[in-house]
This record gives sequence, structure tokens and C-alpha cells, in this order.
Amino acid sequence: MKRNHNEFKRTASKIKAIAHPMRLKLLSELMKKECCVGEIQNCLAISQPNASQHLKILKDAEIVEGRRDKNRICYRIKDASIIKVLQSLFEN
Repeated sequence: MKRNHNEFKRTASKIKAIAHPMRLKLLSELMKKECCVGEIQNCLAISQPNASQHLKILKDAEIVEGRRDKNRICYRIKDASIIKVLQSLFEN
């Protein structure tokens, strides 16, 4: 199957987005369950703005998506291929 340049660019963007220790940790938590920013902030021991920055990078790469729950936004991994990649990375 022949892939075009844009497909490679999208894949490279996703790889770049997950290539940060804090984002990998964030994604490992989202693999367990959907989380809101406050939960992510507490779990990762980072500030709310820092958690939001990491989530924005993952959203821009189309890896995670948010769902509004009253006054909170809860996040989950929306890209099944990323889940497979993470499972293979974390299976040790």
C-alpha cells in the first residue's frame, strides 16, 4: 500500500507529540480511564497550566479528545493506533 507525504507528516506529528516523558505518563493514565484536568494534574504532580499545555499538544496531534461534563472537561485517548503503540512500549 502506497502512502502519501501527508500521512507520513501526520504520523510524525503523533510520534513527536508522545515523545515527552510527561505526555507518556499522562497517556499511560488515560489508558486506564478517562480523566479530567484536575485528576491529571494531581496524578502527575504538575500545575494545571502545565497539564493543559500537554493536553493541547496531544489534542492538536489528534491523539486525545475532551468531553464536557458540566463544568469540567474529561479526556480520553481517541486514537486506537496510539493505544497499540503504548501497549507495546509499556508491556515490559
